[in-house]
Amino acid sequence: MIGLLFAVIFLASWGSISAALNSLAACSLKDVHLIFSKEIPDDATELKYSRLHTLAWGIFSIGVAMFATQMGSLIEAVNVLGSLFYGPILGIFLVAFYYKKITGSNVFIAAILSEIAVIAVYQFDIVSFLWLNVIGAAAVIIFSAIGLLFYKQKEVNS
Repeated sequence: MIGLLFAVIFLASWGSISAALNSLAACSLKDVHLIFSKEIPDDATELKYSRLHTLAWGIFSIGVAMFATQMGSLIEAVNVLGSLFYGPILGIFLVAFYYKKITGSNVFIAAILSEIAVIAVYQFDIVSFLWLNVIGAAAVIIFSAIGLLFYKQKEVNS
């Protein structure tokens, strides 16, 4: 009975992992790959591409899992990985809600710059990982405001 219970647990986890990888592959194939493709592929070609996307997502997931094992406990790993990305996402929403004059391309550039800043702060171990959310959100707002100043200055000179 115990062996059967372990088999059921492993099969359930494999099923959820398979579903996650296939949904990631389907989304990346439809939303990224086929948008930039010139022609519409036939079914066999689309199946080949979807298998390649599944392989790529599998390799990416293994890399993330290998990186996460270096972080200690699962809870700490989830919090660190979340802190690397949640701050800039919060900053994007704050800019969208409260600063209507800032354009989308300006916020996109600010988000990229703030993500680079967050990763740099994490790599150099300047503050605890819990502060990365605050730093990321504030950086998006600050970089967006700076970009707005340059955009207005460019608009006035034209």
